[in-house]
Amino acid sequence: MGVQQAIEQKKSAIELWKRDVPGDLNSVDLSPEHHWVALGFDNGTVHFLDADGKLVWEADVGQPVKAVKILARKKKVAILNEYSQLFLVDFAGKLVLKKVYKSFWSGLDSKSGDVLLSGWKSKPRRIDMKGRTVREYSIPQPWIRVIPVPKKEQFWVIHNQVCLGLYQSDGTNLWLVNNPSPLELSRDLPSEFAISDSGDVFAISCFHKGVYIYNGIDQTLSQIDLDRSVAHVDVSGNGKFILLTDQLGSITMASKSAAVVWEKELLSPATHCRVDRRGTRVIVAEQNGTLTCFKFLEEREQRSNFLELTQFHDLGDHKEIWSQPVHTVSPSPGALEISGDGRFILLGDGKEFQLYDSSGSLVWIKHFMTRLSNARISKNGKRVLLFSDTELFLLDTQTLKEKHLTFYNAELSKVALAPSGTAILAFDKFKTLTCYSGQGKKVWSRNIKKEIFNLRVHNLARRTVFQASPKILFVLDMKSFKLKKTVLGGPVTALELTQDGIFTGGKMGRCYGLDLNGKEQWQHKMKGPIEEIITLKKKVIFRNKQGDVLLCGHDGRKLGECTAHSAHSLFGQYKNDVLELVPSGDMLSCYKVPSGDLVWRFPLVGGIQSVAVSETANRMAVLDSQSLHYHQLVHEPHAVEDRSSFLEL
Repeated sequence: MGVQQAIEQKKSAIELWKRDVPGDLNSVDLSPEHHWVALGFDNGTVHFLDADGKLVWEADVGQPVKAVKILARKKKVAILNEYSQLFLVDFAGKLVLKKVYKSFWSGLDSKSGDVLLSGWKSKPRRIDMKGRTVREYSIPQPWIRVIPVPKKEQFWVIHNQVCLGLYQSDGTNLWLVNNPSPLELSRDLPSEFAISDSGDVFAISCFHKGVYIYNGIDQTLSQIDLDRSVAHVDVSGNGKFILLTDQLGSITMASKSAAVVWEKELLSPATHCRVDRRGTRVIVAEQNGTLTCFKFLEEREQRSNFLELTQFHDLGDHKEIWSQPVHTVSPSPGALEISGDGRFILLGDGKEFQLYDSSGSLVWIKHFMTRLSNARISKNGKRVLLFSDTELFLLDTQTLKEKHLTFYNAELSKVALAPSGTAILAFDKFKTLTCYSGQGKKVWSRNIKKEIFNLRVHNLARRTVFQASPKILFVLDMKSFKLKKTVLGGPVTALELTQDGIFTGGKMGRCYGLDLNGKEQWQHKMKGPIEEIITLKKKVIFRNKQGDVLLCGHDGRKLGECTAHSAHSLFGQYKNDVLELVPSGDMLSCYKVPSGDLVWRFPLVGGIQSVAVSETANRMAVLDSQSLHYHQLVHEPHAVEDRSSFLEL
C-alpha cells in the first residue's frame, strides 16, 4: 500500500469520553501529545481537563475569556481575557503570573514555549514565563490576525478581508496573496485559521466557500469544498489531516489531498473542534452543552480493549407523564425550576418566563423588558420569585396575582425565599434586611450593620441565618428578633436551613449539624472544601469540590458515602431511597445513593439542556432542544381500581 493510500484510509473512531460543559464556551485548546484540554468560558472561568476528560482544576480570571492556550513544554496554561489581562496557571492549578497591559490584545498563541500576543494596533509581542517581553516583531501593518508557524520563525498575517501574507520574524515578506473569497471578520460567522507545525498547511474557513489551504513551503493554494457551509476548522500538527464542521451538525476529517477519512453526525452543531498532532484524537464542543473526545483506532489496536455501547435500554421503570413543545424560550434558558411538591414547573430565559402545572397546561406567561436573572419557586409551589439586583417580582400561583418591587436606589445584594413562600428576605446595599410577605407586603425591616452573605430563611422554624464573615454565623429569631452569633472552626463555604436545624460545610471539609439556635449538635469530616448541601426529607447530602458525597440523617447519623457521577448531578428522594440524576449530553441516568446501583437510563433525541428534580416528590422536569418533559422519578403503577364496573374477557 502506498503512502498516499495509507493516509486516505478510512479511520475508525470510538467515543473515548463525554462531559457536560457548564456555560457559554469561548475557547478550547487540546495539547498535541498528552491530550490535556483547556476550556475558557464567557463567565470568566477556565477548566483544565486531563486526558480522560476529568476536571483537574478550575480558575476564575474575572472577565470573559478571550483565548486559552496550553504551553505543553512549560506545563502551563496561558489565558487572555477581554480586559487584555494575561494569566499563566501551572498544571497544578496555581496562578504563577498575572500581567495587565495597556495594549488591546485579541490573539493568543504559543511560540517556542513562550506566549505570543497580537492585536489590531499593537505590534505582535513575545512574552516569557515571567511576563517579560522577549521580542516585538516588525511586521507591516495592518494586522487583523497574526498566526505563528510553530516550528519556524515565520508568521501568517491577515491584513484585511482579502489580503494575507507570510513573513519572516524580521518583517521580510515571503509571500503576499489575495484570498479568492473575502474573509469573514465579523462576530457572526467568523473565518477560522489553523496551521500545521511546519507551515505546509495553513487552513482558512470561508463559510460559503469551504476551506482554503495555503502551503507556506511550496507556496501553493488549494481548496476543499464540501458543498455545505463550513463553520469551524482545525489542522493536525503533522499537517496530514484537516478537521471540518458545518452548521448542520456534521463533522468531517479529510486528508491533505481532500479525501474524506472520517465523518460523523452530531446531535447538535459544533461550536469548537480540535485535533491533536498525529490526528489520533478529536475534541468537539456542541451547542447542546457537551464536550466529546473521539479516539481513532490504529490497525494494531484490538477493539476488544474498548467497551462500546451502541444502544441503551431501560434498566428500570420510569414514566413520562407529558411533554410540551417549547418554541418561545431561547435554547439556553436561564431557569428550569420545579416545586418541591412537583406541581409546578417554571421555565425562563431571563426575560420571558412560563409556568406549567402538573397536567402540562401553560398557566402563566410573562415577558419582562429587563433581565431577571434569578428564579425561585417555593417548595409548596405557591410562590414564584424572580429577581435581579434592582427588581423583585412575586407571583401567587393560586390566584396568579403579581407584585413588582423595585430597588433602583437601594440595590439588592442578597435575596432569600422561605420554603413555604410566605416570607421573602431582601438585603440591600444600605445594609438593611427587609422581610416581605408572600403577597409582597413589607412585614418588618432591620439594619444589620454588617455585610452579609449566604442568606437563608425558614418561616416554620422562624429563623433567618446568614454569615457576616467566613467563620461567623448569625441566627436571627424572627419572633423575638434576638440575634445570636456562632463561631465555627473554619471558613463556611455552604449553608442550608430546615425546620430541624442548620447545616453548614466548611473550607477544610467539616460538615456541621446545628440546632435552630446555632449550637453544634454533630460534626463529620470530608476531604476538601464543601461545595454544596442538599436537604431532603430527614436526610442531608454534603458534596465537596472533588465530587465526593456524604449522606447523613438530620440527626447526624452517617448513611453512606460515594462519589457523584458528574459535577452536574442532581439529587432527589423517592420514599426512603436517595437518587442521583446524571445528565450527560443526550442521556439521562438515575443511580441509587450511596450504593451506586443504576435504576434507569434513557436517551433524549434533542439532547439535554436542563434538568430539575423535586427533592421530595416523585417528579422531575427535563428540557431538551425541542420539548419540556415531565416525568415520574420512579414509576408508580396506579392503584388497583374497583374492577366490578368493567367487563373483562
